[in-house]
Amino acid sequence: MITPNKIFNYLQGNIRLFSEQYNLLPNHLKEQVRYRASICKESCLQYGKCQKCGCDLPGKLYVTESCNRGEKFPDLMNDVEWEVYKKDNDINF
Repeated sequence: MITPNKIFNYLQGNIRLFSEQYNLLPNHLKEQVRYRASICKESCLQYGKCQKCGCDLPGKLYVTESCNRGEKFPDLMNDVEWEVYKKDNDINF
């Protein structure tokens, strides 16, 4: 079902994907997208869509709101929150 929230998420994800192609995406968001991709490499990425919500990849990886309510990974964070999260979870890039 198409909802305003799904339309917003689609636009946000694809605008950020486009931004990254031109090196305009902030580093903390790039890292979080790579982190999400690494978690989903053996599930969602193999199918080209999110196994939880069915949204297309890679655009879904760039959406702020996590479709899995934090079960696999949290919502995208600002740069300060991301640094704390990386430290607390021993994530290195």
